[in-house]
Amino acid sequence: MALSKKQNKRLGAILSVMFKEETPSGAIDEVLGLGFVEETETGYKITTKGLDEKNRLCTLAGLNIKYASERKSSVNLEDQTGKPASQEILKDS
Repeated sequence: MALSKKQNKRLGAILSVMFKEETPSGAIDEVLGLGFVEETETGYKITTKGLDEKNRLCTLAGLNIKYASERKSSVNLEDQTGKPASQEILKDS
């Protein structure tokens, strides 16, 4: 599904913060105002609300963009070991 222009702009601003890229001031002001990003001493940081919005918009767009810390929490549902599924696949090969 395609994102609307507003959703695309919001996702772009959140991803630019995530990857520590330059973000246009208008775009950063919007996500700051909505509580998706917060200003820190060293720049900007995604909030929990912003992480949820990023995941929602990525899902709508058919993307899978995650922090490494988000990936580590994935669970192999077959045996409930708590290990990331990728490790289980490598182990079984």
